[in-house]
Amino acid sequence: MDLNFYRFDLSWTVGHPKEAVFDALVAIDEYPRWWPDYRRVERIDDDAVAIALRSSLPYTLRVTNRFLVRDAPGGHFRLALDGDIAGWIDFAVTDRADGSTDVHITQECTARKRLLRVFAPVARRAFAHNHALTMRRGRLGLDRLLSTSHQR
Repeated sequence: MDLNFYRFDLSWTVGHPKEAVFDALVAIDEYPRWWPDYRRVERIDDDAVAIALRSSLPYTLRVTNRFLVRDAPGGHFRLALDGDIAGWIDFAVTDRADGSTDVHITQECTARKRLLRVFAPVARRAFAHNHALTMRRGRLGLDRLLSTSHQR
């Protein structure tokens, strides 16, 4: 087993319409406004951004996200990840009968950052927990963002 390889699968149910959820998730430039772990996002070109992420553990990940797929009608986008982690992340956004939205997120990546690679044998669980906290804060931030925008 490669201690530096990670696969994450998670699902969110968001009490907002699919289009609003998709639009918020695909607008990576705006993540720092509502997702606290996204410390900085810089546009590289129409399809790519450079991001700096920091969660609960004392390290920052620098990663380039490049769109591989961006399908608004289908509610799907996929990003290639390069930098301190390399791989991909996939978002599938679907309507629910009650008007809310399901978001399924799948990520496969390999840690490249030296700190992560060196400490993987003893801290792998902590790194995975750190990712779970990041995703939880993202889910809560997305709900706050969409709740605020629907009140206007």
